[in-house]
Amino acid sequence: MNIGSLNSVIEALRENLQFNKLFISTSRRDHRIDKVIKLCREKNVVFQMVPEEAITRKAGEDHQGVYAELSPIRFYSIEEIVSNRKKGLILILDSITDTGNLGAIIRSAVAADVDGIIISLRNSAPINETVLKTSAGTLVKAKIVQSGNLSQDIKYLKENDFWVVGTVMERDKSIPYYKFDFTVNTAIVMGNEFKGVSPLLQKNSDQLVYIPHSEAIDSLNVSAAAAVLLFEALRQKG
Repeated sequence: MNIGSLNSVIEALRENLQFNKLFISTSRRDHRIDKVIKLCREKNVVFQMVPEEAITRKAGEDHQGVYAELSPIRFYSIEEIVSNRKKGLILILDSITDTGNLGAIIRSAVAADVDGIIISLRNSAPINETVLKTSAGTLVKAKIVQSGNLSQDIKYLKENDFWVVGTVMERDKSIPYYKFDFTVNTAIVMGNEFKGVSPLLQKNSDQLVYIPHSEAIDSLNVSAAAAVLLFEALRQKG
């Protein structure tokens, strides 16, 4: 759902609704705009100050200096995911930017019965109607955590007896994915469609794995790669 009314944005913030995006015009300042900014800071909602014309492109002429995209789902905390884990399987998505890929990954994750999906808050595709559609509706069944710091979340997972597995294409510093013991509590890190898992998250991983494939292609699509790893983990976990 998209809204361009100041009062509606204020009420959505007060009710702790989930925001995908929130844009505020740089050229409008009054007590209600100040209230929106104050509530965002109190609720830890990320917002962007943008030129008025950027909001007009999104919302049309009928707006009040704000534009918000609300998420169709509620989000979870990492503490909730860990304390209520059943399979001992968590998926971490590092800057997945394509909504089609994100939806397909979520569908596979739900099918593999993951305990939760941790998605980087910045530089990632929004959780919106497109993701809901490409996930074939499974988005509403997923337990998703929006992470402001994946490195800190990985540290928390390690402190709670999870092994962190990073996926890479380089074979010289990794092992084939099927040689890893997924029966332990495992968090699988999938990287950006073009850059892969960031060097920092690779460094923070306990083990790096790769997927063997024909030399006829450079790499698998990230959603296909996620499916391969998730269903191997599910197979091993029985």
